[in-house]
Amino acid sequence: MVTYDADVLIVGGGLAGLCATISSSSNLSKTMIVTKTLVGAATTTSLAAGVLSAVTPYSDPEDSVERHYQDTMAGGGNINDRVLVKTMVNDIPKYFMRLLELGVEFDGGDVPTTKFIPGHSKPRSYFTKGKGVHLQALLRKICEALSTKFLERTTITSLVREGERVVGAVGYKSDTKEVVTIRSKVTILATGGPGELYPRTLMPIGSSGYGTSLGMKTGAEVVDMEFVQFYPTMVYEDGLPRIFVDYSPLLRYGADVKNAEGESVFKKYKVEEPFKLKRDAFSVMLAKEMIGEGGERPLYLDCTAIKEADIKSNSSLASAVMELESKQVPVRKKKFGISPYAHFFMGGLKTDANGATNVPALYAAGEAVGGIHGANRIGGNAFAACIVFGFRSGMAASLYSSTVDPAGEEIFVETSSLLTEAINFNGTRDAREVKSEIQRIMWEKVGILREKRGMEEGLMALNSLRGAQLASEDPVDKLLVPLMLDTADVITLSAMLREESRGAHYRLDFPEQKEEWQKKISLKLCEGKCEVKYLPP
Repeated sequence: MVTYDADVLIVGGGLAGLCATISSSSNLSKTMIVTKTLVGAATTTSLAAGVLSAVTPYSDPEDSVERHYQDTMAGGGNINDRVLVKTMVNDIPKYFMRLLELGVEFDGGDVPTTKFIPGHSKPRSYFTKGKGVHLQALLRKICEALSTKFLERTTITSLVREGERVVGAVGYKSDTKEVVTIRSKVTILATGGPGELYPRTLMPIGSSGYGTSLGMKTGAEVVDMEFVQFYPTMVYEDGLPRIFVDYSPLLRYGADVKNAEGESVFKKYKVEEPFKLKRDAFSVMLAKEMIGEGGERPLYLDCTAIKEADIKSNSSLASAVMELESKQVPVRKKKFGISPYAHFFMGGLKTDANGATNVPALYAAGEAVGGIHGANRIGGNAFAACIVFGFRSGMAASLYSSTVDPAGEEIFVETSSLLTEAINFNGTRDAREVKSEIQRIMWEKVGILREKRGMEEGLMALNSLRGAQLASEDPVDKLLVPLMLDTADVITLSAMLREESRGAHYRLDFPEQKEEWQKKISLKLCEGKCEVKYLPP
């Protein structure tokens, strides 16, 4: 067993984790960032388009942070945490300027240009040059210059408490095959979302939402767990790569979605301006169209009506077309199969505006936090939230670390021993098969279209997997399965409790949005039982 010490431990190497690291290290705290893969690589941010929504000096003069606030609340079904939304829209302009100072470049060069994204009333979305992967590479270099300690290829499996306070973590380092313990004065969970709970996702391997499980086991509250955003369009056809499709510019200039009979889905559902569709409504519409008696019905995106002149004259359209063509998708020649996919998670740990949870010395940032986006996230706000609450949580955690002493090494012994036993034990059931079964259950029972009976069946099926004696060549596979089950359980339970449809949560048995449900569902483990509370936005 190897032991490390840090003032601030940050779990997760994506955008939120990097921003938290820069903030904490800049305040001279001894900071360690731990990630399952490499810092700044194989994270959700590294696969993202690099879109940041903010009201800046380069924005439309008629735009305002109040408009951004109202758009975010409306997009989230008005159950967003109002304090977190206010904090995000008020702070992101200054952090946008901070990114420019750090060397981040946006489309437009010296005068960054904005683009329109559905859900926003004004064009206020900026695209980073080189997308998310380039942004993370730059932020990683800044962390290195601040002498931040990186602990890579390490999966955190448990947080350790002394009394009520989180005092560090235990995990498995896969490249050296060692159990590691990290004594920290404060811990930030920046673990991303649970896209890999579903079979159709573009999120990287390991996107299990394990921060939810880690946090809940310490007594942390979670909120909005029922809200899983499915992006409506990814390429889904044999022989073609599964990649993101930027639908708005394509639909604006003549693309259409067609069913197996060649009928326009938009005409069928009487949608006049499909390019304005928000992700939740679009995904629900497509999911309904995919239901068939003999199985799933295919859907196609037909872009053949887009004019060459429009492609040449519009940069957003040209970018969307060229991105697909660069991956051998025949955009201009014929229609191709599409499907919604698990894209983003609105639920997560409940925090204040500085990232503090209800558990002492435990903070969270990024997609691990619930409440910011409410029932549905609008474009560019993921980066905005990661940046704002990454920087804020890093500074708050750094300041907190000065008020407490580290725990003794003896408190880590039991948790480390249990992890060693779990690694060495090899059962009879392949962990990858269990993971595939979790994904099947979540897609079929707790996917885009939900109803009580299906979710009850799903919850029972998930619970039946709890006793599986797992085997795997790579211990990480079997270590992550229980954490995935924890997150899947609370998503399912929250979805069963919300008896209405709102944002990304659609109930076939309760298809209408209800005023009495304009509230948040909070869950917390208390003495082995799940405590449910209903909170005002």
